[in-house]
Amino acid sequence: MDRNNVFVYIYDMGMIQSFFDPGLWPLAYEYVALNDVPNRWNFSSLKAPFWRMYWNDTKGAAIRLGQQTVPMLSGKLYIIPPNADFGSIHHGRCRQLYVHFQIRHPYSLRGPAIITLALTKQRRDFVRRIIAGHDSDEIGQRRVTLLIRALLETLLVELMDEQLVFRKIDQRLLTALNYLEGHLDQPADNPRLAALMHIHPQTMLRLFRAEIGKAPQEYLRQMRVDKACWFLKFSNDSIKAIAEKTGFCDRYHFTKIFTKSTGQSPARFRAGRKQYRPAGD
Repeated sequence: MDRNNVFVYIYDMGMIQSFFDPGLWPLAYEYVALNDVPNRWNFSSLKAPFWRMYWNDTKGAAIRLGQQTVPMLSGKLYIIPPNADFGSIHHGRCRQLYVHFQIRHPYSLRGPAIITLALTKQRRDFVRRIIAGHDSDEIGQRRVTLLIRALLETLLVELMDEQLVFRKIDQRLLTALNYLEGHLDQPADNPRLAALMHIHPQTMLRLFRAEIGKAPQEYLRQMRVDKACWFLKFSNDSIKAIAEKTGFCDRYHFTKIFTKSTGQSPARFRAGRKQYRPAGD
């Protein structure tokens, strides 16, 4: 199956059924003791271009959003959308399961920046099995990856009822977006994108602005910054190498654009990084 497809097609007795694929992609997870290092989870800002899910086994930590402080309770799951400018407080002994993930299909959000969902019996079982297998062998880790995906899918179903709206997108535009995502390290001017979409450049510009809200080059620049955030958090590549991988001409230019977009330099963004455990390929 091509992971860039929006729908998966199943052929059964001559009938074709289409199934929606949100492009759910787990990035990393870990089960950690927040009390093993003093002030381990005290951060003024954890803003990043990917989703987060948190579960704490007991009181001892909280999420901050502006003047609002949300205590983390064991009977809840806490979902943080991408680019929410939130912070965290750690003031007691507790253990935390967190998962970082992405959703590829275009969507819009409504509602609060901190989403609280009940830890139902089904979700509690997923959490228990993920924790039980987090230090297992390679086969066990594959099982944990499937459990994480299954848990996230149950959350997406509930989010689609209230906060998460997947947008219908023109297939021509989807072709361009997939191309840009796969070629971040290469130049992509407007005539080339228009040729890929088989439309006039002016039509291409109108389509981008109408459905994405940005011009193609502006959207590409944001994609490059988002991907750089991923490398800074989840890889050991140097900042210079990350700049090259994400299509910036040099480290100076990368730092300038990244800082303007995120409000902090690449080095500072990376400074609070933990050792993340990959949650899939």
